[in-house]
This record gives sequence, structure tokens and C-alpha cells, in this order.
Amino acid sequence: MKENFEKSIGLQLKLTKNIMESEYNKYLKEFGISNEQGLLLKLVYEMPGCTQTQLAEFLHKDKTTITRMIDTLVKKEKLMRTSSKEDRRIYKIYVTKNTSQNVEEISPIFEKREEELREIIGEENYEITLKVLNQIKKYYRGLNR
Repeated sequence: MKENFEKSIGLQLKLTKNIMESEYNKYLKEFGISNEQGLLLKLVYEMPGCTQTQLAEFLHKDKTTITRMIDTLVKKEKLMRTSSKEDRRIYKIYVTKNTSQNVEEISPIFEKREEELREIIGEENYEITLKVLNQIKKYYRGLNR
């Protein structure tokens, strides 16, 4: 039975995600954000003026979850929403000035972790891992369309 678990890619991905997320949360705690919030902030920082729909599609999360995450970060004064001039039903999302500085501070944390992964598994395995993970994502995203 245990061997079946150890050979389950889905389970191993989930366990790895949990461990990595826990590690990131330790570093991001001082900024008052979680790993998931940090990822969202970094994404908005790199794509200023993106919409909630774009964020939901990129992160492959439902719009309700993204809206809830944005609401939380707006209350924490880390994000702001502005109505689109073209369509008032659409909101564009931006990081606040203070958040821009925070994102610049946390970016090296994410970069350092990526460098560590490259060192741990080697450049060739790193590229293969990315390729395989992207194949898995593409397959499962295709199922949901």
C-alpha cells in the first residue's frame, strides 16, 4: 500500500507542494502574507492593470477564489482596484506603492528557492521537470474546457 503512494505522481506533487508552500510561508510571514498571496502580488506587480479574469486564468483558479484573495489584499492595502475606462464592469488590479517595495523584497526569496531547486536536481533534470509539469498542466486544463 505504501509503495502505491510513493509511486503516485499526483500524491507526490501534492506533498511536494505542501512542503514548499509551508517553507515559503515561513519567509513571507513577516510581510503579513501567505505564499499564495505573495504569488498573486508578484503576478500583479509584473502585470499591472490586469483583470481578475486574467489572474484567474493564469493561476487556474475560479473567479470567486481570486475575488476573495483580491478582497483580502485590498483590505490589507496591498492591492487596489480601479474601474476600467472601457468597461465599468471590469476592474483593473494594481499593487500599492508600499506593496511594490515589498514585492521587490520578496522576489529574491522566490528566486533563491528556484536557484536551490536547480542546484538540488541539476539543470538538465530541472528542464525535464518543467517540461513534464507543463505537459501535466496542459492535459488537465484541456479536460476542463
